[in-house]
Amino acid sequence: MRQEEILREHGHRGVEAVRSTIAEECGVVHSPHAIEMHAHRIRASLREQKVCPECGAVGAPLNLRTGLCPKCTAFQHVEEQAALSEMLAAERMQACSGSDLEEAQREYDALRQRNSRFRRKHGLNKRKGRSDGQDNA
Repeated sequence: MRQEEILREHGHRGVEAVRSTIAEECGVVHSPHAIEMHAHRIRASLREQKVCPECGAVGAPLNLRTGLCPKCTAFQHVEEQAALSEMLAAERMQACSGSDLEEAQREYDALRQRNSRFRRKHGLNKRKGRSDGQDNA
């Protein structure tokens, strides 16, 4: 009987939802009490339960932050971490290459070479051998 199928399929939404669904699909209007009594006879639950909006799991505890069941929440976390990983990889690649890096490297090499020539010309110690005017006593 279609009304019993509706009662079993939509019972997790409550009496009023079952009542409106039966009215729409079967064209029969029952009182809430009649639906409760019939559900009791066929041992169908009318207890309202939460439904995961992502996968449709009925009765699973929903995460307060995401509003999803544990499985969907875990998949969402995996997707978030994969996106973060891709973003970090792109930033890492950008930091390790590009014209800005090459220009900075050329400027560093030119300054280092200029300082090295100046040091050799005037007989100064290397950078590691200098005390920078500080006493290490």
